[in-house]
Amino acid sequence: MAGYLGNKSDGIVHHLAEMTKECLIYHIKKENKMYFTPDTLTQAKNKEFVPCKYCISET
Repeated sequence: MAGYLGNKSDGIVHHLAEMTKECLIYHIKKENKMYFTPDTLTQAKNKEFVPCKYCISET
């Protein structure tokens, strides 16, 4: 189960299975990480996170 990782600092949520180097996930500080599992983008959006433009395609 991949899941989503939200950055509480900038309000962006990333898809862990689709991340790219542009996502900068590795630079998120531990205290700013919020995991959403299972794969529930809706849950992240309900907490006012915005999908990352590099790893989440909403077409």
